[in-house]
Amino acid sequence: MSKLIDIEGYEEQGICICPSGTVGDHIELGGLLIVLPKPPKVKDILFHDLPVEDQHWRRANLPDELSRIRSMDEWGEMPREFREKFHPYVEEEFRRRREGVWFYSRGDATYITGRHYMMLQWSFLDIGYPYYLSFQREIFVHLAACESDPRCIGQLYTKCRRSGYTNICSAVLVDEATQVKEKVLGIQSKTGKDAQENIFMKKVVNMFRKYPFFFKPIQDGTTNPRMELAFREPSKRITKKNKTSQVGDALNTVINWKNTTNNAYDGEKLHLLYLDEAGKWEKPTDIREAWRIQRTCLIVGRKIVGKAMVGSTVNPMSKGGKEYKDLWLDSDPGERNKNGRTRSGLYRLFIPAYESLEGFFDKYGAPVEEDPEENIEGIDGEHIHMGAKTFLKNERDSLKHDASELNEVVRQFPFTTDEAFRDSIEGSLFNIGHIYEQIEHNDALFPNPVVSGQFSWKGGVEDSEVVFTPQRDGRFRIAWMPPIELRNIKANNRSQRIAPHSHLGCGGVDSYDLDATVDGRGSKGALHLYNKFNMEVPANMFVLEYASRPPLASIFYEDVLMAAVFYGYPILIENNKYGIARYFESRGYDGYLMDRPQHLMSSSAKVKVKTKGIPSNSVDVIQSHAQAIEAFVHEYVGINRENGGMGQMYFARTLEDWIGYDINNRTKFDLTISSGLALLAAQKVKPKKGASNFEEKSFFRRYKVRG
Repeated sequence: MSKLIDIEGYEEQGICICPSGTVGDHIELGGLLIVLPKPPKVKDILFHDLPVEDQHWRRANLPDELSRIRSMDEWGEMPREFREKFHPYVEEEFRRRREGVWFYSRGDATYITGRHYMMLQWSFLDIGYPYYLSFQREIFVHLAACESDPRCIGQLYTKCRRSGYTNICSAVLVDEATQVKEKVLGIQSKTGKDAQENIFMKKVVNMFRKYPFFFKPIQDGTTNPRMELAFREPSKRITKKNKTSQVGDALNTVINWKNTTNNAYDGEKLHLLYLDEAGKWEKPTDIREAWRIQRTCLIVGRKIVGKAMVGSTVNPMSKGGKEYKDLWLDSDPGERNKNGRTRSGLYRLFIPAYESLEGFFDKYGAPVEEDPEENIEGIDGEHIHMGAKTFLKNERDSLKHDASELNEVVRQFPFTTDEAFRDSIEGSLFNIGHIYEQIEHNDALFPNPVVSGQFSWKGGVEDSEVVFTPQRDGRFRIAWMPPIELRNIKANNRSQRIAPHSHLGCGGVDSYDLDATVDGRGSKGALHLYNKFNMEVPANMFVLEYASRPPLASIFYEDVLMAAVFYGYPILIENNKYGIARYFESRGYDGYLMDRPQHLMSSSAKVKVKTKGIPSNSVDVIQSHAQAIEAFVHEYVGINRENGGMGQMYFARTLEDWIGYDINNRTKFDLTISSGLALLAAQKVKPKKGASNFEEKSFFRRYKVRG
């Protein structure tokens, strides 16, 4: 039976995870439509005979008579009557491993996969056998879908701290390795030491040791392996006393680990690969480059022959977080190529911290998210009087005056993926605390004040009237639009078209001269329009954002021109980008391009000759540009420290661009460049020298953004 099946009412096919092909209910998880197995008869569901309040997962101990058997050799030496007595038990355990298990949880029939069962029932951890937790069920179900889907190479799980993903993946490695032949299963982590000690030795090896004899294949090597767990014909180093099975053919399967390099498994054929803490791999290792190489170990031709488990909390962007974020963006199952795969081949999954926070699960394994009306018995026997959301919010509230610590807590215990991918405040040029406050505020706004759309000439007649049409995929994003009486106003100075509303606002452009390349690469053209300080329109506010790279540069130029005409705002450009200046001149709109402001000229350059735009490589301009954004963020982004009001900066892409801005590598920050130019255009005079708020950036002169 095909693992991909049609479901009525859905365009996307469902992924059937039942090993025997039965079709039950379907759920949506991580952007996937997952089809669960069909429930069995009530009598075959565990705990059906218990009162509802007592229906929760409980592990069954191995029968005492079997606990004394250490290998299949010893099993074979037992009397026939003994083996016949316990043969049904062993067979049932193999069936549960293969097909999964249904059990009642507080009256609800609940399915767990075979891998999940093996973890709960047979995977011994440093704290004992694990509890059943409902969020981990979601991880296992999602993983089963990734394994069942022939289009998928594996799972990418972005998590909070201490969510047990390492235990899950270690359990899966042992479960898989002890039942497949002629396979290699690999482990990598943020360091080779982590892979060896924290995963392979402490978890994988220990889990295998505690397995019951009937799940243990023939083992080669020592009883305490450090490099590999090999299921080959045994060597002489394993004694009769501590031997595992020597009956039947060896699997010739190996679990090993590798040091953290991009090409660690290059050239090998892998059956299962676990990449631990992938969001913390630092240079020279690059998780995106490593995955590009490692994925080839899981594919033969067009066929996927192995799967990966990739998971992590996220480091700051400069410490591996950026590469991991890119991998995450490439793993959206809603965006597939013509082969049906995501760009990375992975399927991503995120579970909020308040659903997976240690210490906030009731005895049924369900998360206690909200404050309970009365105390709830926890899975550990202790009472829970507060919900996970309240607990985490209290932690955050206590750190409001320590922006750096607050940011770290939010990133380590995220409510959303945006929080998970927050950058570190340390070393950032701008006040990221303010920026994140603004982002959180914007995310909660309904309706969203930003509208996407497109400008065009009315009736297709150039130089007539510019109109705005809302479009979901429009290149422009608008947060404020001038009233009708202020739109498309025409003004002339000595027969030259000029911007009529230079007193109200202005704009900045990061342009390009070349048409789009064949591979679609290259920086985008960016535009911001900004309202100055005034009493007529909303002041000190970015009102328009644009970031796109149309196939022809002339399309971008015309987009900028139409926006400038619609608003009546002059535009400041970089004067090393000649294309846009020539285009505006050819269209008769060079009067909309600002001359270099006098206050941005060096003392030696202050002559009467006027030039369009400002130089992009001037040290003074670069510093003034960054200082203008710094001042704006300080005064108009996030919570106002004087009156408690919230800033009106609604463009998420620009806010995120500011977070990652690198003054020494400006080329990829198109939105930062254009927004900073708009702020420079809004300045009238050179501000007085003053100290910067940034301890490590005191070389910046401080500018006050004014109209």
